[in-house]
Amino acid sequence: MIRRHPVKTLVVLLLVMVAGLSLAYVNRTTVPVPSTTQPKPGESLVVVGLGGLSWDDVSAKDTPTLWGLLRDGSAASVSVKSLRLTTCPTDGWATVSAGEAAGPDTSEARPTCSSLPSVARDAASGFRVIGFDALATASREAEFRARLGMLGDSFAAAKTCLQAVGPGAGLAASTSDGKVAKYSPFQATTLVSDLAQCPVSIVDVGGIDATDPDHTRHLEKINGIERRLDQVIDAMPNGADLLVVGLADRDQQERLRLLTATGPHYGPGLLASASTRLTGVAQLSDITATILQRGGVNPVAAIGGRALSVVPSANNSESTAASKLTVLTDIDTKADAMHRIVAPFLVIWLAGTALALLVLWVVIRRARPWNRRFTRARVLRMVRLVGLLSAAMPAATFLANLIPWWRWSTDTIVLAVMLFVLVLLISAAITLACLRGPWSSSALGPLAAMSAVTAGVIGVDLLTGSHLQISSIFGLQPLVGGRFYGMGNVAFALYAAAVLMLCAALAHALVRRNAPRLAVFAMVVVGGVALAVDVLPAWGADFGGPIALVPALGFLLMGVMGWRTSARNVLIVLVAAGLVVALVCYLDWRRPESERSHPGRFLQTVIDGGAWDVMSRKFLANVSLAIHLPVLLVLAAVLMAVVVVIVLRPGAFGTEPLKRLLAEAPLMHRGLWSIIVMAAIGFLTNDSGAAIPPVAAIFTVPLVVSAVMHFLSIEARNAPVRRRRDRHHL
Repeated sequence: MIRRHPVKTLVVLLLVMVAGLSLAYVNRTTVPVPSTTQPKPGESLVVVGLGGLSWDDVSAKDTPTLWGLLRDGSAASVSVKSLRLTTCPTDGWATVSAGEAAGPDTSEARPTCSSLPSVARDAASGFRVIGFDALATASREAEFRARLGMLGDSFAAAKTCLQAVGPGAGLAASTSDGKVAKYSPFQATTLVSDLAQCPVSIVDVGGIDATDPDHTRHLEKINGIERRLDQVIDAMPNGADLLVVGLADRDQQERLRLLTATGPHYGPGLLASASTRLTGVAQLSDITATILQRGGVNPVAAIGGRALSVVPSANNSESTAASKLTVLTDIDTKADAMHRIVAPFLVIWLAGTALALLVLWVVIRRARPWNRRFTRARVLRMVRLVGLLSAAMPAATFLANLIPWWRWSTDTIVLAVMLFVLVLLISAAITLACLRGPWSSSALGPLAAMSAVTAGVIGVDLLTGSHLQISSIFGLQPLVGGRFYGMGNVAFALYAAAVLMLCAALAHALVRRNAPRLAVFAMVVVGGVALAVDVLPAWGADFGGPIALVPALGFLLMGVMGWRTSARNVLIVLVAAGLVVALVCYLDWRRPESERSHPGRFLQTVIDGGAWDVMSRKFLANVSLAIHLPVLLVLAAVLMAVVVVIVLRPGAFGTEPLKRLLAEAPLMHRGLWSIIVMAAIGFLTNDSGAAIPPVAAIFTVPLVVSAVMHFLSIEARNAPVRRRRDRHHL
């Protein structure tokens, strides 16, 4: 059917794609937030902060208090990521105070934690956090421009009291001048009266900053925290809810930490967060939002967190608690495993691909007609296969998350090798599908098929909730924080490059069949669908993506339509990009505040006058990356410069076969330029945008190499045989 009626088949597929996307959007008109129940504001809440504990520290036998909270209440894992790779207690409590990442000034990525700032009483001004001004200045000048004391200011503005018990709680409850309206040190004898002072109380019960090599002593430290926690539970007012949250890392190692809530409004179940759109995963700013919501207080400054709510479970039996613990430890194990193996996996894969291509390049240079083992045609097929396998790797890493590979081992190298083998098998299956389809006879057919698979895997995952992106090689990392749903920068680079390559290949095929109008139609449909999946709040919720993708699509569309690249046409494309972004931001902004995603929040930031802070933060994030990884950045810049020169002047650096391919398919040349445009704009407009150009190259370069090899194979088959003895070498 496809071979006999390719154009009709394409039209049907495009119409089915548009219909399917429209149906999916109609069925999901709101931002997908987990179905939950929420407590009413103004009812008593006690928040207990501790440090260094994760769910793998909890068991029914060794930690009965924490196990009881897990069994009888709701639980989640919380990302404590603040300004550095690891979070100290001061960072965690300061983040709760500001509602955004905050902490002291340090140049260390994994700092050695200092003591919490103490709270002292002054006869004139009352209680005050010692060293608050320096901490507030460091937080204000850091990446997120955090306002230390925002939580205390919000309660003060609402004339509602907030009780703090212990130094960390004092920091969290302080106002922006460093004062703590109501404060008490942690004393078991005064806890009953302390916790009865205000509707919301915050308590610091200490934490563990290092794992004791002796398991018995380590367990005794945890039980010491549990004893203080038991004292808080015994002293709580009747009818109050209890929220226990891990606020800091231990052993200078980033991990997800425990979070549990119990009481009249937090029955058995899992905690959910609208800020992460995940059940069982929250972030520290959600604790701030929950405190504000329970106190019936509006924040004096916008924050990214959302109040926690509950996804109920069937009961509070021991077996249900064990199931919850398995779910939570699995989330943490997967996040930790992926965080550890990203670098070794990429090194193994990229080094292996580069070595294989180098060896095959040497072989192809030495191939001779009389060498029956390595004929030129056979080597060309091998290079094409390696290129397609490498290009299939990104999509395969997402699909690998369908299998629980993170449970197979605890050793980093073993896990990296096992994931490598799994991804290799999936890549081989994808490559086989791209080589065996009805499109395989064309030089650009496998390229288009691989682009469609890559864009399709990422796009379908976004439509179904971004589950494959969580803790994947090119996806979202909960331990890094920042984004927990939708389209991340790294996935966007792959997605956009695949979409642009697919559009260019489809347009080339249709123009060669004398169907230029259908080529324009196909590109508008594919590009429009891809843009909708990327930008709409219910799916990709990507603010920076369309700023880069729309100009790139417009540049490619100008080539398909035969327009010249004039200043007027470029201006039209840029205006269209601005209108698309503005429209999406406005539509998302019109949603209730609790349902807004990144575009709507950015528009609110613009209205509040904070747009410059956001843009400068994105720029400084790229500058920081350049400072901390100068060798890697220089290497990436050199490689990207070589790629730009080759695209600018095909044939340079021995790429004469690429020149012949692009002469046969000029729209592919336009497609490569559109990817460069996308990567350049994405680099300039996204935080961590420095990752976009090299990641786009990881997919595009081997895919183009495979297309060139296929083109050379077709040339060799079609060339006349000059000598009879060479006939079998073709």
